[in-house]
Amino acid sequence: MAAVLAGTVLLQPAAPVFLWDASGYWNGTQSVLRGGSTFEAGYLSLRGVLTSFVYLPAAVLVELTSDSLAGVAVLAQNAALIAVIGVVLLPRLVGLWRPVTTPVVLVSAAGTGVVLRGFAPFPLMDIWVAALLLTAALLLHGRSRWWLVAAGAAAGAAFNIRPAALLPLLLLAAAVLVARRSSGLWFAAGAVGALVPQFLLNRWRGTAWLPFPEESGALTELQASYAAYIVRYDTVIDDEAGPRLFFCSPGMADALEGRAPTSFSELAVTFLSNFPHALLFSAQKIGAALHWPLSTPYRIDEPGLDGLFALLITTITVVGAAFLLRHGLRARRGIALEQVAVGLVWIGSLATLVTSATETRFAVLLVLVGVAGLASVADRRPDLARGGSARRWVGWTLLAMVAVYAVGISGLGHPVPGIVVLEMCTGG
Repeated sequence: MAAVLAGTVLLQPAAPVFLWDASGYWNGTQSVLRGGSTFEAGYLSLRGVLTSFVYLPAAVLVELTSDSLAGVAVLAQNAALIAVIGVVLLPRLVGLWRPVTTPVVLVSAAGTGVVLRGFAPFPLMDIWVAALLLTAALLLHGRSRWWLVAAGAAAGAAFNIRPAALLPLLLLAAAVLVARRSSGLWFAAGAVGALVPQFLLNRWRGTAWLPFPEESGALTELQASYAAYIVRYDTVIDDEAGPRLFFCSPGMADALEGRAPTSFSELAVTFLSNFPHALLFSAQKIGAALHWPLSTPYRIDEPGLDGLFALLITTITVVGAAFLLRHGLRARRGIALEQVAVGLVWIGSLATLVTSATETRFAVLLVLVGVAGLASVADRRPDLARGGSARRWVGWTLLAMVAVYAVGISGLGHPVPGIVVLEMCTGG
C-alpha cells in the first residue's frame, strides 16, 4: 500500500525550479554538503537550524548524481513521507479509537494522497511539521521513559522547523506533565534535546540562549501585525504583479485605527477589545485556510476546480473531525493521554491559524486529522442515521461544514496584491 501511494504521488512532474521559501530551504540544505555559509543560504536568522537538514537525503542524492535531478529527489523524498503519513501515522491515529482494518488503511492512504499530492514537488516544511506533531501525540501511547523522550523530541523538532508550533508543543507538554507527573519531565528532556542544535547555533552567533532564531522578534512583530487584519496570504505563481496576494478584513483594519499590534499580547488585547467582530474575523481566517486552491501550497488560479477542491478540503476537515469527536464522546472507557494529545495538537493548530498571517498550507494538520476521521468509519455502517440524537448530530455536522465553507468565502472578498500595509485594507 505504501509503495502504491508513493508511486501515485511520483507520477506528477517534478518542480523545474524552487522559488521563495522552498529555494531558501533547499539552498540551506545544499550548503551543508557543499560548504559555504548555511546560516546565510538557509536564512537561519529567521528559520530554525533543523530546516537545513530536513531535505538532506534528497540533497545527498543530488550530490551523487546531478543538479538537474533536484526536483526529482525532493519529489521522491516527499512521496516517501506522504506514504508514511497515509499508511502508518493516520491508521495508527484511527487505532486510538478503534481497530485498524484494511478499509481504514485504504481510505487513509487515498485521502492523504489527494490532500498532500500538491506538496510533494517542493522542499517545504508543512507536511514535515504535521507529521512530527502527529508522531509526538502517537508516541505518548508508550509507557516507558524512552517513548516520552521520543515524543518530546518530535514535538521539539516540529517547533524548531516551524516556531508557530509553539502552542501545540506547550499544550502537549502540559498534558504530559499532568497525566504522567514527574515522568513527564522525560518529554521535556526530549524537546530540549531536539533544540540543542539551535541553542548551540545561538551561542556560536553570540545571541541569547533562547531556542529561537535570532531575528524571531522581527518576524513575530510582522505576524502579530498581519494577524490583526489579514484573513489569508497566498503565494502566487506566474503572476506579473508578484507572488504576494493578501486578503484583507476592512472591518478589522478600520477597528485598529491606524495602529496594528506588534506582539501577541497586543494581538490578544485587539481581539478582546473588538469582540464580537473579532470572532467573525477569526472564523473567516479558519474557513479561508481550508479554501485550498487545487495548486496548494501555491496559488495558480483554476476557476471552478478551485472552488470544488476547497469544498472537498472543508468537508474532509469538518466531517472527519466530527467523526473523531463522536468516537471520543461515545467511548466506554476513559480517555487516554494520546487521545487527548491528538485533540490538543488539533486545537493548537487551529489557534495558530487565528494568531498568524495564515496561509492555506498552515492547515495541513487539521486536514490530515479530518482524513483520519473519515477513515475511522470506512468499514462501518454509520449509526448516524438511526435515532434522534444521531440525526441531530448529522444535521449539526452538515451545518458546521456549510458555515465554515461560507464564512471562508466571505473572508476572501478583499484581495490586495503586492506588499500590504494597514491603510491599504481599511474600508475608507
